[in-house]
Parts: sequence; structure tokens; C-alpha cells
Amino acid sequence: MDNIGKLIDLASSLISIPSITGSEGEIVSYLASYLSQDGFAVEHMPSGSIAGVIDGTLPGPTLVLDGHIDTVGVSDEEGWSFPPFSGEVADGMIRGRGASDMKCGVAAAIMAASSFIGRRFHGRIIVGCMVEEERFEGIASREIAERFHPDYVIITESTDGMLDIGQRGRAEIVIEAEGRSCHSSDPSAGINAIYVLIDAIRAIDSLPVPSHPMLGNGIMALTDIISNPYPGSSVIPSRAKATYDRRTLVGESGEAMTAVINEALSEKGIAAAAHIAIGRTVTYNGTVLSAPRFFPAWLMEEDSPLVLAARGGLEKAGLFKGLSHYSFCTDGSCYAGELGIPTIGFGPGEERLAHTPDEAITIDSLVNAYQGLLAILSEIYPG
Repeated sequence: MDNIGKLIDLASSLISIPSITGSEGEIVSYLASYLSQDGFAVEHMPSGSIAGVIDGTLPGPTLVLDGHIDTVGVSDEEGWSFPPFSGEVADGMIRGRGASDMKCGVAAAIMAASSFIGRRFHGRIIVGCMVEEERFEGIASREIAERFHPDYVIITESTDGMLDIGQRGRAEIVIEAEGRSCHSSDPSAGINAIYVLIDAIRAIDSLPVPSHPMLGNGIMALTDIISNPYPGSSVIPSRAKATYDRRTLVGESGEAMTAVINEALSEKGIAAAAHIAIGRTVTYNGTVLSAPRFFPAWLMEEDSPLVLAARGGLEKAGLFKGLSHYSFCTDGSCYAGELGIPTIGFGPGEERLAHTPDEAITIDSLVNAYQGLLAILSEIYPG
């Protein structure tokens, strides 16, 4: 089987293995066997992620191709026109949950990297297959960064063939309001925390959000509200909590964002406060991961060495479509946003198809991503 046939077969096989976040054990076992048989050295991370390693013949830069192997679930199977985990290859398409987000990106990375097995080059190439990204982007990637200390990172999430050089970040901001509980037959005896929270929401919604010429607006979206006690049977709630999904821009910090909110609440005498949510997740192998749910934005300079090398490789291959950025959050928040590691994104499929019914990508997109990644690697590691 030629490389294109192997690529399509690998992508289809990965899609056919259900790996909803928290249940990645089967696909990790499959990849451990596949990578080992293909000639990679295989390393397992504590949280359950897996890495395929190729060492060059002499010292040089370490590059990580990062992709996550977990997917969101399927709650609307009746809305699909084919089985969600079929991995079906038909009519020039590869179909199934994870096709766009992002098992085809993982397949393209593995195939591009495998071309360097047994080849003379200076450095090290790592294919990182991450767990837990859909639930907690970037947290598993920290293990890869700590283990391998990469000089460069390529995120292989969908870019529709564009060369992505940044992304907005994401923060989960919690607003907690305080009231005073009483019996609901005499509500004037207490202070209803829900009304306090409503005042807080109005104050927050009046605050301006920044914008960036490339990354766009820093969105602040209210995503949930809950009161305590819940359910409130004949009780006026003493506490109420709201969560905002804040899409962040380069240079924004969690501390600065919550400080602005808290100052506005204090000025208006509203008994509420903002903080960054603390996330906790348990991986499929029982490892507990916990961290603030703040994922920084990042943006590379167009004339940085990594961007120039990637652009040069794609141009030589006739695959350069232009520079862009991710609209959603990726593991790049860890590598570039937190650790300052030069990072780009290049992968198959379209962002808009992630998490949708009838998720699919074209075979042409998959092949172009593989060939593009190979061109980028060849520019960084010339033979």
C-alpha cells in the first residue's frame, strides 16, 4: 500500500474507534501498536497520552506535532445520515465523529513524521497524541512540553489548508453573588441572590471588550446560571453563580480581567465577585488533572523563523493558501500562550465542521495536509 493509501486507512481506522473524552484507552492501545510497528519509539505520558518519537542522527531542534485523539460525544445520532463511528470512505470523503476534529489531523501528522524514520536529519520529531483536550484544552500537552522541551510546535487541528499563526484564548469566569436566605412566604426578610446576580450581569454586560486587528473581538458570553440551594423549595436563595465564556486576546490575563469586573461590581455596590474557574478532570487511566480554566491567546510574528520556514515549505509544495488564525481554542494555549514556544497550526478539514452531525472531510484535504506537513518538516529538517 502506498503512503496515500496508508494515510486514508489510518484516518478511517482512528475514526472507527470511539474515543469520547475520558474513554480513550482503546485508541491509545491501537496507536501504541501502530506507531511501534511503523518504527517510532513510543512513550506513554502519566495522564494517558501517547507520543511517537523519531530521533535524527545528530543533535538539532525538537519539533512536536500535536493532535488530540479524544472527541466530543454523539447525543443526536438520529441527525446523522451515516453511523457516527463508521470511518466510512466514500464519494471522496472520510466520514465520522472526529474526522474534522481531529483524527485526520493526527493521521496526517503520523504519516508526515514517519517519512523521517531512518533518514539522516538533525534533531527530533515528536507526534503527540493528546487525551482530554475536548474537556480541558492544553492540560495534557503540558506533559509533552515537560518531557521533550520542544523548540517548535505544529498544531494539526483543522485550518482548511491555511497556515494559522495564532488564536484567541479562553477563560471561564465565575461570578458569585451573595444574598440572605429566608422562607419564600416572606421574601422581604431576606436578600434574593438571584436578583443580586442579575444586577451583576447587567453591570458586566455594560463593560467594553477589547478587539485585535487579526484575532477579532474578545467575546464575553454568559453560559450558565445556578442558585443555591437548588432546587429552592420554599427557600429564597442565599447564593447564585453565573459562568461566562470569555474569548481572550493576546496579552490578557485572568487576573486583569477579573480585576476589571470586580472593580465595576464594587463601584455599583453589588455583592458579587468574579474569579477564574478551577477545572478538575479524571483521565481514562484514573489520573486527576486540575488547573485554572484559563487558556491564553497567542500570535506569532509573520517574519518569525518558524512561520517563514513553514510558509517556504508550503510555497515550494504549491500548498500555501495564506496566513490565518484559529477561531477556537487549541493546545497552542499551552505551548505558545503559557510557555512561549514558537507554534503554528496546519491541518485538514474545516473548523466549522467540528462537533457537528455528519462530520466529514474531503480526502483531498487530508492528502494536502499530509503533503503540507511533510513540506514543512522538510524545510525545518533538510536532508
